[in-house]
Amino acid sequence: MNQETIDRLDTIGQQLHDRALALSQSQSQEGQDHALMMSALATLTTAVRTLDDNVTRLDGPKGIGAAGS
Repeated sequence: MNQETIDRLDTIGQQLHDRALALSQSQSQEGQDHALMMSALATLTTAVRTLDDNVTRLDGPKGIGAAGS
């Protein structure tokens, strides 16, 4: 992933998390359901970001393996 994509994931994940917190205070079941879905999406964006970090670390420095291809 390029840095722009990573930055977008970080921003979207934070926005989803913030919105989920706001919706979790909702009195309606629908609002709470939306909060749960947004929280799950925020967690997913964090997982994708972490996976990218792990792949980059495992790939190694440029010139060795796939990064150097």
